[in-house]
Amino acid sequence: MAKEHSKFTKLALQSATEFLGMFIFIFLSLGGVQSALKTNDSAARALNPTLAYIEISMCFGFGLAAAIFFSYRISGGALNPAVNFGLFVAGVMDPLTLIAYTIAQSAGATAACGAVAAIFPGDFKGANQVFAPTTTAQAFFLELILTAGLVLTVLFLAVEKSKVAFWAPMMIGIYVFVAHLLAIPYTNTSINPARSIGASIVSGIWNDHWLFWVAPLAGGAVSGLIYRAYKFVEYETLNPGQDADHSPIDDSKA
Repeated sequence: MAKEHSKFTKLALQSATEFLGMFIFIFLSLGGVQSALKTNDSAARALNPTLAYIEISMCFGFGLAAAIFFSYRISGGALNPAVNFGLFVAGVMDPLTLIAYTIAQSAGATAACGAVAAIFPGDFKGANQVFAPTTTAQAFFLELILTAGLVLTVLFLAVEKSKVAFWAPMMIGIYVFVAHLLAIPYTNTSINPARSIGASIVSGIWNDHWLFWVAPLAGGAVSGLIYRAYKFVEYETLNPGQDADHSPIDDSKA
């Protein structure tokens, strides 16, 4: 017989898992930033900045995939306040879980940033900032659009169950990898307010910090509304049979 947990115990265990998953993700990701800056000194980065971007982006993408694989059977592997908010707007996360997860994720990210700062030599890097000549408006919409795409990926690969759902952690990680390749030169790529606040607390850099909460949360909300619209029109009927075990040709022969 399956063990029955109270609602409070279940939420506490799930929130603790979000904390641990976030710690794993951010330690691997921002540890990767420190390593990339160590192995690619300023002269090397001046000649070929792309290599450091690729290394950092891979740490974020595959670090997140690993953290989701660890946590998704327990807490769903949200690991992002913007994802929480998108799920809330979509109607698949309740307000209490939204708050508990956001606190746990922010605490996990901050603990991981502190660990990276203590363990890796050199100044702690990785805080989100708007780098010139990027304008605040450009950074805002870049973060909003990238986060919206991330949350849509979560909703339609992880929340909506199908035969490809087991690929969700890896595909979400690949999306985050691409997003970092795109946005590191402009904002250091947030698309995750918990990652931003953890890095700002440890680094002391708070420039434009509001943007790295408002833009991702707005992107999550947009995706939640898009999800509701697709569910309203019963999107499953628009292109049926995508999860079938046989070809539509077989049906035509029947």
